Amino acid sequence: MRTISDHIVDICQNAVESGAKTIELTINEKPQETLVIEIKDDGRGIDKEKLDNIIDPFYTEKNKKIKFGLGLPMLKFAAESTGGKFKIKSKKDKGTTVKAFFNINNIDCQPLGNLAQALFTILTMSEKTSWNVNRVFGDSGYSFSSIELRKKLGDDYTSNPSKMKLLYEILVSAEASIGGSEYA
Repeated sequence: MRTISDHIVDICQNAVESGAKTIELTINEKPQETLVIEIKDDGRGIDKEKLDNIIDPFYTEKNKKIKFGLGLPMLKFAAESTGGKFKIKSKKDKGTTVKAFFNINNIDCQPLGNLAQALFTILTMSEKTSWNVNRVFGDSGYSFSSIELRKKLGDDYTSNPSKMKLLYEILVSAEASIGGSEYA
């Protein structure tokens, strides 16, 4: 994964695959200081015994011939490479919370990447999932939910090409309005 946005999409995909009905994504950036990503879901969660295993790159719960689960180990490595931290909490049948802290001044910090594109991908990856997104950049920010988007854009905003284009433009505009991602 080349950018922090890639990590965000990957972990959100894990949350969707865990059967989560509601996912909350928080991205809190203090320019030239820190970036904190938190993803909370109400999916099936992880047994206490397996929680330590999930940061092993060769462990996965997915049914694959080759067992690789690199998303969480790569996020942990990316955060800790900057002198940051990685935390995961989970309860069986209650959900999982993943939190990564990045020191963005560190030379080893990956770029944020195109956050508007990442948010677009997340918001359109599952019609069954209810999303709550909170973005803070310095003293500014924005938040929205998939429930609000459905009310304003219609239930087909994840599949209607003109509504999808409008959604992407909204996300790019939201990032620009707070002075966020220069890649948008």
